[in-house]
Amino acid sequence: MVSVCATCNGLQKHLRALDGGLQETDSASLRLVNTTLPSLRHSTNRGCRACALLLQGTLLHHERFAGIKEDGIKIKAESFDSSNPTSARNAQAHLSVEVRWKAHDGGCCEGDELEHEESYPDLKLEFFTDQDDQSPFSAIGRGRQMSENTLRDSGLSIARRMISDCLSSHFRCRQVKPTTLPKRVLDVLDDDSNGIRLHEAKFDQQEQRYEFGEYLTLSHCWGSGRGIPKTTRKTLESFKKSISWSSLPSTFQEAVVLTRSLGFRWLWIDSLCIVQDDDSDKLGESFNTDDIYGNSFLTIAATSAVDSSKGLFPPKSQPFKIQVTDSKGSLHKIYVREQPSHYSFKAPFDEGAHMNDWELPFNSTAEANLQTPLLKRAWAYTERLLSPRVLHFTQSEMILECKEGYQCECGRIDDPIFDARTTDSVKQDFARVIAESSNREEMDNGNGNGNGNGNDRRIDSVASQLAATSLSGASQDLVHTREDALQIWSYIITEFTERDLTYDADRLVALAAIARSLSPTMKSGYIAGQWTFSTLNLLWHPKEGAQCRRPRFAPEQNVPSWSWASIEGSPIFFDNATAMDLACTASFPAERGRKSVWSPISGVDLEITAALATEVNFRLEASNEYSLSKNNVSVEFRPDVSPLRGADTLQPGETLICVLVSMTFRSSLIGLVLKQSKNNAQVYRRVGRFECYECQRDGTDTEPDDAESLFEHWFPEVEDMTQLDDGPQRTFIVV
Repeated sequence: MVSVCATCNGLQKHLRALDGGLQETDSASLRLVNTTLPSLRHSTNRGCRACALLLQGTLLHHERFAGIKEDGIKIKAESFDSSNPTSARNAQAHLSVEVRWKAHDGGCCEGDELEHEESYPDLKLEFFTDQDDQSPFSAIGRGRQMSENTLRDSGLSIARRMISDCLSSHFRCRQVKPTTLPKRVLDVLDDDSNGIRLHEAKFDQQEQRYEFGEYLTLSHCWGSGRGIPKTTRKTLESFKKSISWSSLPSTFQEAVVLTRSLGFRWLWIDSLCIVQDDDSDKLGESFNTDDIYGNSFLTIAATSAVDSSKGLFPPKSQPFKIQVTDSKGSLHKIYVREQPSHYSFKAPFDEGAHMNDWELPFNSTAEANLQTPLLKRAWAYTERLLSPRVLHFTQSEMILECKEGYQCECGRIDDPIFDARTTDSVKQDFARVIAESSNREEMDNGNGNGNGNGNDRRIDSVASQLAATSLSGASQDLVHTREDALQIWSYIITEFTERDLTYDADRLVALAAIARSLSPTMKSGYIAGQWTFSTLNLLWHPKEGAQCRRPRFAPEQNVPSWSWASIEGSPIFFDNATAMDLACTASFPAERGRKSVWSPISGVDLEITAALATEVNFRLEASNEYSLSKNNVSVEFRPDVSPLRGADTLQPGETLICVLVSMTFRSSLIGLVLKQSKNNAQVYRRVGRFECYECQRDGTDTEPDDAESLFEHWFPEVEDMTQLDDGPQRTFIVV
């Protein structure tokens, strides 16, 4: 009787199944190996061919764990049940090998027990055969081939299949009406097969639209901008005749060829379709980003290129080939490659986590930013959200992101069987709330209620109180949709402010098109990044410990201190939930007696009316550590700009205004901190937000009091918290 290796069961499915190895929690996978690298070496030295294959395939990627002690490297291998419908549909018959050496805290695993099984492995490999070869190991089957060159037939076929699946399966992704061309677009089917020219679309004055046409858009990193051809007032007329092929960087050339290969005539590229030295044209086209990218059939994304000289299609690492013999001595080829990690599209937390529980920003690790530099750019983030479909070209594969999900060449990005991590769904959630609003509007029109004059189509001129965000006469489903949209908006701002912008002046310009897309859902005024119906959205705060600054805006832009856009250098977070409204409201005088204000890049004064507002003393506890104190009771304070400088400079002992806004479900108090203007005693600037979990009596070593104790210490005159709305209130003008 032939003995079977206890370490790997010979990589034979039937032997492991008889041994009870089928995972009870996952009927689609079969655990075959659960060991360490030294154990794998030991089994190899004893003559196990299967362990030798696993060892060789793992060591081919040794640069990934160089310097790690081998007894701290854990190996797990599993195959997939070919009878499972999902596995069969996706042709996933490879052997998946997980290699782990890091603990959650960044250290190495120690001991014999396998630790941190719930985290994504540090290295994930797949062992497979090609379509024509057989494997001597039943756990290793055929793998899914990846295109080596997108412009060859196999690559184009994969791209077309993913697009076709999107159009046939996804209702939100279908264009329900003909699209119009942007103001300018590139004609890539010019008579000269290698030439292109700039086409100015014909404008129909009566219909107030440009001519119809389907087109593609390009999303790319400019890098330094050197070497990128640009349309200027000087080159505009000549570009309408011809643009030299040799003047185009590699990314542009490959985008043109791909556009032609997919059967399209028109392509939009920002540097060529916007007159770059015409501020009016640049601003106008920036505000139309929702139309430009939203009406595009497909956005081509140079996701792994740091600039346009690197090309659209990065070179892909080819799998290693290992020769193995079966029991009869026949040779077979086994391929080994690193499984695509899906980079910035996947997060380090499990599938099914609610957006409120996500760790934000979604995935901004150094590795993700290195592999997908385009996704680190703020403008590209806007383009990605607005496009119906984005075809990402990465160093490992093509990924199609659309309004209803993802597809990729390896077939695993949206399949929890192969990768249980959560996929970034903001694009899908963004599309969902817009679709729900559009469907509701169509229903209203069908019922004769869509003339735009009813109460449900008007905007509150004064921001609603915290716990009552509903519009007068609005239905509950409308309230729910708007609250849902506000949550998604907050998430978008956090992600957007994590990304890089070359020019501060673009900070609000780049978001204007997203705001315009959400406007029918919000049914609210919009001023300098703030929806006027929401007081809670004023409770933004930079990420803790960030080194922030005030951006430099264009002269025509006035971004007030109450806007999140007035801070640069950190992701911005929001408090959108409250357990109790502390009788604080916010309103915009500019909206009184008129329709909702649309001021996307400039701000106006804000009025805050509060029942719990008081003077406090600012204190410097240590370097970049601050507190607020009154009646010998202090709370920790984190200003918007730290360290303090410029207009945000505060002196120890300086009097500030603390406005309590809400009590949260975290049993904390949240408020705004205002500084009085030196030139006008009626005007204030925001200098920070604070969240109080506990308050400390000055000069004592006693245990801190809980947050609610702050009421009696700072507001002893308030005897009944339930009567705040009927008591005295103070109003502050915040600029």
